[in-house]
Amino acid sequence: MFKTFGRSSLLALGLVISASAPGFAQLSKLEFIVPGGPGSGLDQAARAFEEALKAEKLVTSTQVTHVAGGGGMTAISQFATSKVGNANAVLTNGAGSLVFPLANKSPVSLRTVAPLARIAGEYEIMVVRSDSEFKTIDDLIAKYKANPPAILWAAGARGSTDHIFYAMVSKAVGVDPKKLNFIPNTNTGEIVAAVLGGHVAVGAGGYQDFAPQVEAGKMRVLVVASAERLKGIDAPTLKEKGIDVVVTNWRGVSAHPSVSEPDLDKLSEAFDKMVKSATWKKMLADRGWNDMDLNRKDYAAFQRAEEARLTPILQDLGMLAQQ
Repeated sequence: MFKTFGRSSLLALGLVISASAPGFAQLSKLEFIVPGGPGSGLDQAARAFEEALKAEKLVTSTQVTHVAGGGGMTAISQFATSKVGNANAVLTNGAGSLVFPLANKSPVSLRTVAPLARIAGEYEIMVVRSDSEFKTIDDLIAKYKANPPAILWAAGARGSTDHIFYAMVSKAVGVDPKKLNFIPNTNTGEIVAAVLGGHVAVGAGGYQDFAPQVEAGKMRVLVVASAERLKGIDAPTLKEKGIDVVVTNWRGVSAHPSVSEPDLDKLSEAFDKMVKSATWKKMLADRGWNDMDLNRKDYAAFQRAEEARLTPILQDLGMLAQQ
């Protein structure tokens, strides 16, 4: 719990006491800096965080500011220069925020900001057309190993979470990831069209990307990249098939590194209360997201571990930046 202050002192700090959470210093305002435009994955995450925090009376007012460009690095750069000492602003980030500076020369990265919390995300899945010759992931891998160029793998951009997912699977089954016949796409609609049109063998993304087609019987989920089977998805995990690959498209928030420890603790507690609330649990279920909550310390350790795990994969793909 936070130390109790008089109301005037709290207002001076930009905080007020929440009537719904005795002893908790409700944030008076919070700005979400979103790398990318409205409707993007990080925007959807920020809007969800905003909604839950306000519903739980953990913050009074919020603002979402979009900063597009540079693979998310423009937002990090502006955040680093313009939010010094600002405990009322957080940067929304995700898996792509970590990968981009590994694959591109960039003066900033997630190491530039202070990890606050990993919150939610989706596990990667592979989908095929319902009448695909590939009834199981074993069928797909067998043909891929026999003739790598014959399999066309559709997903997002080069270096995206989807692309890395495919590369990790390829490496795990003993095929050089450079042999992936990878077909990049600019949006989920293009991936869906490519799979349904029979132009590619397989598509990748989160379950919600393909849920309408799966539920309509037009697509099948071939496999999921989670440690355990996912509720509501009738498909095995890669681990069940002897392929030790787990990949998530996660979302989290970071603060400015100049923010004081007490203020970081206040921000952390707000998000901790949010992720434990019934409001947030319902939002996860409604959106088909997975709870991936990690606190400040664990989120920082996770980021370092992911950098170490993904660096050799990017090297295998010939995409690792020479810093």
